[in-house]
Amino acid sequence: MSTRWRLRACTLLCLAPLVPIALKLFSLQVARHDDLASQVTALTERAPREMLPRGRILDRDGRVLAESLPAWSSSLDLKVFKDPCDGKAAKPSRKDACRPQWDRLPAVAQAAGMDPAEVKRLARSPRRAVELKSKMSFEESERLRGLNLRWLGFYPDEKRSYPNGDLARPLLGSVNDAGLGTSGLERAFDKNLCGRSIRLNLTRDGTGQAILYEPLERPAPPPDLKLTLERNVQFFAEDALRAALERVQAKRGTALVQDPVTGDILAMAVMPPDPMHNDAIQDYYEPGSTFKMVTAAAALEHAVTKPGERIDCESGRWSVVPSITIKDHDKQGLLTLPEVIIHSSNIGSAKIGLRLGAGTFSRFCKLFGFGYKTGIPLPAESPGSLPDDERFDRVRLANAAFGQGVAATSLQLLSAYSAVANGGLLMEPRLVLSVGDKPTRPVTVRRTAKPATIAALADILEKVVEEGTGRTARIPGYRVAGKTGTAQKIDPKTGRYSETDYIATFVGFVPARAPRFTILVSLDSPRKGYYAAEVAAPVFAALAKQVLTYFGVAPDQPLPLKPIQQVRTAPAGTAG
Repeated sequence: MSTRWRLRACTLLCLAPLVPIALKLFSLQVARHDDLASQVTALTERAPREMLPRGRILDRDGRVLAESLPAWSSSLDLKVFKDPCDGKAAKPSRKDACRPQWDRLPAVAQAAGMDPAEVKRLARSPRRAVELKSKMSFEESERLRGLNLRWLGFYPDEKRSYPNGDLARPLLGSVNDAGLGTSGLERAFDKNLCGRSIRLNLTRDGTGQAILYEPLERPAPPPDLKLTLERNVQFFAEDALRAALERVQAKRGTALVQDPVTGDILAMAVMPPDPMHNDAIQDYYEPGSTFKMVTAAAALEHAVTKPGERIDCESGRWSVVPSITIKDHDKQGLLTLPEVIIHSSNIGSAKIGLRLGAGTFSRFCKLFGFGYKTGIPLPAESPGSLPDDERFDRVRLANAAFGQGVAATSLQLLSAYSAVANGGLLMEPRLVLSVGDKPTRPVTVRRTAKPATIAALADILEKVVEEGTGRTARIPGYRVAGKTGTAQKIDPKTGRYSETDYIATFVGFVPARAPRFTILVSLDSPRKGYYAAEVAAPVFAALAKQVLTYFGVAPDQPLPLKPIQQVRTAPAGTAG
């Protein structure tokens, strides 16, 4: 065989293996490319989802009231717990190493701050894995990690935090373990605040270590909720209320502060605080004498009494019908309309209500916002209770005129007095200044009465504090307008008015001539005194003084001067 043929034979032998290699490469890179690429992607890449933190809740000055902080949650891998060797053939270092580690559960319970019996119950679950504890503190997660147990798993979570403790908690509400709002603002604005999930691109190397971690989308984080609430004013209200409950031994209490011009709620204090219940909007009660303001407004608007006309208050006892007697706390004789309100005569108010008639009286109740919800953006608000016109017989109308037989929430009562303070406009209570970069605006509901009527009514309420039942609400240097109300509660056992349980309320505005704040204080079932003048009005005065000082509101009348005591000095040379 010639040399040429030998070279050709060698060349063919050398090139022959390239044919199957080329065919294999064609199969891998062309024919099966998509299938193999998807298998590699499935092994090395993931598209997990990550939750963005829930939006914050801020006061009107941007101070944090609620925020979400990083936390850790832990789980038990029960398959590994029950078979630590995981079926491996390798010989364990200890004889019992492949048995369920029940003896380690007490240490797990102690590290997690849990009941050992509860941890054992979780370990007996038939499921593949169970959650041990969610939203743990950093210290708890570190203690669990220090146990070095393969069947303990950890994953990042978030925990809702309220940095001011229980401050405004009935208003703020609460969030459940799933991160969803269950009450208060957390529930009302859950769709806005709720943390959103984003898709991530996670690539791992051959050993399973992450080598690339980046978001596939960049949505805007949940917006912050900025409130009209002022944190320090909220603290003043809660502090004053807490002290009052202790002093008069009342069951519960409510204190509200509002800007009457804009309707902004500056404070909404409820004691004792319960994140799942807000007394100020959910509970309604008979307002008592504070409701006489509505009766007076209707009487002034429709001139049902002549100027200077005196109403006979029957020396404190009057039978509206033969079987029903209305009583006054203080025996009164002939009183003008302003004097009826100043001295808080039930009989005088009842006679005025009967002159008005059911239709007019009911219409003015509704004009001032009673009988329906205020519109505040909070869940479970009550509309109160206002009888229909046809149900106002003579007795019911007479009683309603002094605040019995009708019911209102504290917020409804506050809004009604704010309407008097601002010149007659009923404002929708505003609680939220903005959601993210979207501001809200004050909402005027309606005009309640003529400006002249409101001016006369405000003057009467000022005289209530200067001359009448509200004298304990006076503040040196400031004119105050307001009204006391002491209402009997219904005894649930008898269905009749209780002789021992009362709700004492004072609601008013200050300064009276140029109001900046409307304030309500209500105390439920006080034991050391029960008249509003002795238990609620002093709390109003103390709280209003703090708020006026905090905002730097100048006095609108001269401060009372104390007599100067002459100090006697010792003659020169004498020993002190």
